[in-house]
Amino acid sequence: FSGMMFDPKRKEEAERLEGEGDLDGAWEILSEEWVNHTDMDYFDDEMATQIRGWIDELFERNPNMIDQRVAMKLMVMRVNHYWGSHNEGLDAAEEAMRIAREADRPDLELEALEMHGSIQSQRHGGIQNMPQYDDFVSLRGELIGKLDNANKS
Repeated sequence: FSGMMFDPKRKEEAERLEGEGDLDGAWEILSEEWVNHTDMDYFDDEMATQIRGWIDELFERNPNMIDQRVAMKLMVMRVNHYWGSHNEGLDAAEEAMRIAREADRPDLELEALEMHGSIQSQRHGGIQNMPQYDDFVSLRGELIGKLDNANKS
């Protein structure tokens, strides 16, 4: 049954940590639980959805958690692609890049783009075979240029 592998004390611990200002600790617990419940050997969609809701609430209360918000989108992207929901996976990648772009975090945007490229490379038998490869290369170059310029400053 759904939730049989979830220990409610983990949620309580995440809430306690958030209350104490340890957002990373709260994120660590909730994201670990989400990963555990979306594992290919033990997939509990109902519990994963519940945990995802808690993570979304954490982000709503703490909108400055940009790294974690991007990481969550990338985790969703991987799970979606694994289970064959490629359109949803693409949407998650685009959302991760949007979050990073709006936060002016070209490092995170590049990370999301490269993870997207890696998955597309596997799906299409090489990155050069992925749809919109030229756009991918162009955006990647632009982001690397931004990071290089930032590092020179």
